[in-house]
Amino acid sequence: MADLRTQSHFLDEPKIKELLQSKRDGVLSFTNGTAAYGVPLGYAYYDNNNGTLYFGMNPSGRKFDYFNKCKHVSFTMYQTFPSPEDELRMAWWSIILDGELSQVTAPEEITTLADWMDAKGLFPPGLKEKFLGAILKDPDKSNFFKMKITAMGGKEMPEYRPGDEAK
Repeated sequence: MADLRTQSHFLDEPKIKELLQSKRDGVLSFTNGTAAYGVPLGYAYYDNNNGTLYFGMNPSGRKFDYFNKCKHVSFTMYQTFPSPEDELRMAWWSIILDGELSQVTAPEEITTLADWMDAKGLFPPGLKEKFLGAILKDPDKSNFFKMKITAMGGKEMPEYRPGDEAK
């Protein structure tokens, strides 16, 4: 059996929060108790204590069915890229967040969230007003969801050459 060596290390909380602030997408994973379901989604991060991720999702379909069965979710983000020192070497980082997902249904929170997400460039021009008016007519069917982060972790490997792990 190959002796696997890794030079990866854990990311500290400030680095994780920096990456959360600077990126916009990842995979939100649900479970219905018997199966898992991962969905690529854009997000906005708000750094309040442990933090909150905000998503726009339709309140219907498979995601919503899984959400209704289990509010506990996981969010994953990662990136691989050439090492700055040697383009033949690769580098990577990954973050996994655990949390509880809830639907945003309070009209004041919906309006504040829409304004904040629009300011972050998460809506195409003019779309916020169209969505906001429709959502506020029936806030219980809001397209806005938030994940209160309960645990966070991450790792990175500043550089590696594929194949170096197995010796």
